[in-house]
Order: sequence, then structure tokens, then C-alpha cells
Amino acid sequence: MRKNSFISSESALQLWSDLRAGNDVSYGILIRTFASPLYKYGIRFIDDPGFVEDCIQDVFFELWNRRGKIKQAESVKSYLFKALRLRIFHERPKWKKIIPIDDNPDFLVEFNVESAIIHEELSQEICAKLKSILMNLPKRQKEILYLRFYEGMSQEKIAEVMNLNRQSVYNLLHESILSMRKYWAKSPVYNSL
Repeated sequence: MRKNSFISSESALQLWSDLRAGNDVSYGILIRTFASPLYKYGIRFIDDPGFVEDCIQDVFFELWNRRGKIKQAESVKSYLFKALRLRIFHERPKWKKIIPIDDNPDFLVEFNVESAIIHEELSQEICAKLKSILMNLPKRQKEILYLRFYEGMSQEKIAEVMNLNRQSVYNLLHESILSMRKYWAKSPVYNSL
């Protein structure tokens, strides 16, 4: 998948409008811009790159085919994330047979601990402990933290993507942060700082 290039929300909304009017160039730009973030999000639900790529392709294919019927999105990114999430869950019967299917599938998280700030300011031991804490959070909390801090989505957009009400998002985000603080305070690494 290609690395996405940053575009503003306003530019994305204009591309969306142009797509709705049948502009195939805008459609291509939307694909190039959002394919990589969608892939990074989708692969966290099921570790099957081909399946996730197929779901992304289906989302964009359906978007093009329904371009005359779709409404103007408030946020292109959250619209596409929600569409991918729904597509992945809709296609669950096609998931690999060895992966257990439940009503709340795992949300695989590898928070990007390779960012420059963490590498420069924290030791490897602290990074490992932080990753361990994140991995021990419940699935939905991991997903909310990913959407909020990795994808930079607002609580309203997270609610839209995860099909939750805003208060539930607020509560889960708050619980996630409290859990992280509690685990961190118990950490031997924290006590040695």
C-alpha cells in the first residue's frame, strides 16, 4: 500500500464533493490519500493483509458505484474508517477459519512507539512497559486509544466510526487512561524514575 500524503479536512471534503459529481481524478486522490491509514486500521482487526486490502478495495469500489447517491460527509476520514469497519465485520464469514469469531473481535494494536519523542526521551525498558500496558487493555479501549491518539480523531468521529454514542466514547477513553495510569503506577519502571 502506498504511503498517504497529508491533505486538510477541507481538501478532503472538496475531493468528496468532486467524487459525488463523478470526478475520477478526485476519486483517485481519495484512494491514494486514505488507503494506507485504512489498511493500518483494518489490519488491527484481523491479521490477514490480503483480506484487509480486499475490504478496502470493496469500500472504494462501492463508493464509486454509489457516488451519485451518497451524501456529503462531515468527515471523509471517519466516513471511510466506519465503512471499512462495517465491511470487515460484514465479511467475517470469510475470515481465516483458525481465527475465532466473536461479537467483539480482537483489535490488534501496535502503537507506534518508534516516534522520535519516545526514542529520544524514554529508555527501552519504559517503551516495553508502555507497550505491555497498552496490550493488556480491553479490545475496545485499545481501539479508542488508537483512533484518538494515533489517528487524531475527535470523540464525535470515534463515536461515528465505532457506532457508539459520544458519552460511551468519553467513558471508554476515560477508563482507558485511568487503567493506563493505574498499571503505570504499579510498574517497577515508574518507581525507579
